[in-house]
Amino acid sequence: MRTRHPAPDIPVAPPHGRNRRWRATATALACALGLVTAMTIGNSQAADVASAPNPPQAAGAAAALPGYDHVVVVVYENKQYGEIIGSANAPYVNQLANGGASLTGMKALTHPSQPNYFNLFSGGTQGITGDGCYTPQSMSVPNLGQELIAAGKTFASYNEDLPGEGSTACTNGQYAQKHNPWFAFKNVPLTTGKTWAQFPRTDFNALPHLSFVVPNQCNDMHSCPVSTGDTWTRNNLDAYAQWAKANNSLLVLTWDEDNYLGSNQIATVFYGAHVKQGRYSGAYNHFNLLRTFEDLFGTGHAGNAASAQPITEVFGTGGEEPPPGGGPTVVNPGAQTCKFNQSCTIQVTATGGTAPLRWTAAGLPWGLTMDASTGRISGKPWGSGTVQITATATDAAGKAASTVFPLTLNWF
Repeated sequence: MRTRHPAPDIPVAPPHGRNRRWRATATALACALGLVTAMTIGNSQAADVASAPNPPQAAGAAAALPGYDHVVVVVYENKQYGEIIGSANAPYVNQLANGGASLTGMKALTHPSQPNYFNLFSGGTQGITGDGCYTPQSMSVPNLGQELIAAGKTFASYNEDLPGEGSTACTNGQYAQKHNPWFAFKNVPLTTGKTWAQFPRTDFNALPHLSFVVPNQCNDMHSCPVSTGDTWTRNNLDAYAQWAKANNSLLVLTWDEDNYLGSNQIATVFYGAHVKQGRYSGAYNHFNLLRTFEDLFGTGHAGNAASAQPITEVFGTGGEEPPPGGGPTVVNPGAQTCKFNQSCTIQVTATGGTAPLRWTAAGLPWGLTMDASTGRISGKPWGSGTVQITATATDAAGKAASTVFPLTLNWF
């Protein structure tokens, strides 16, 4: 059962002579609430988030990124970069790498496996140093799943050999909890942890905005040869990979760590819509990858992702390329500035597509809403700092396009 948390009581400004006291009270309240967290007012999924929103982020706009409908992230195990890229044992992964974007300077952050999963999901190890089973639902720090839900997006993980949806089992056959950090966080509903049987096989529009796929310990290359995992990937994910290219979606393949015999360099591949084909030598790690996922959906930033740079060079557009088939193109309004608790209006527009357009926005601070029919954002915002707003237009034919822009909130 979901528990709905009532909105905090917000004081009304007293007249005239008490303005100084009102401003001090409002400032203290806004800081305490950490209202810079990206939130969409009234979204029912926000009730699943048990922890407070992220603290305010430093001002500064993220680079423009595509606005994807779906992102699927697959995590594999314990292989050096050279065991995958260019290897005859991984023909399918290399097919994706050659047809998409391949990172040649990507490195894991530590050893063994489990801390790297926590780094990728929450921007830190959260004190995890080994592969032993953690206590489920024992942590409440910001993480990617919590951030997505708070921003009005959907999140799930699909875990091969998981005994059942929401199971917090330590092991089950070839399943291992150490590869599934999401169950450690009380601010991520257990029901977002799905079995592999629940992964959509034909209707990929049923996927969440962002999801993780975790093969079992054979198919993730941990306990079986690279060729086994490569074949599993082709048989189970090629249909989505090809669909993603034509449907404004993305597939990302990455590894947790190398085999302890190298520099912890790992393969990471982006494949799908808006991806620039090529190899990219930037020095990246799991914090950069987490930051990229956060910025794709305009969320807050968890842990060390706040100071990491997103991986932008692999994308061929700034999020304004219309999806195939003549859908709308959202015009980026550029950087915007509003003041705390003062009237704010931002008009977002689009060209093309089949009228009428339906508008939604993610990342709006408390006090701002978007008119679904006009694309007009208005209200009196509560918060400070800079947030990333994702505005999406969906036309009458169901085709959608998005753009991301920064909104800076000043106190006075």
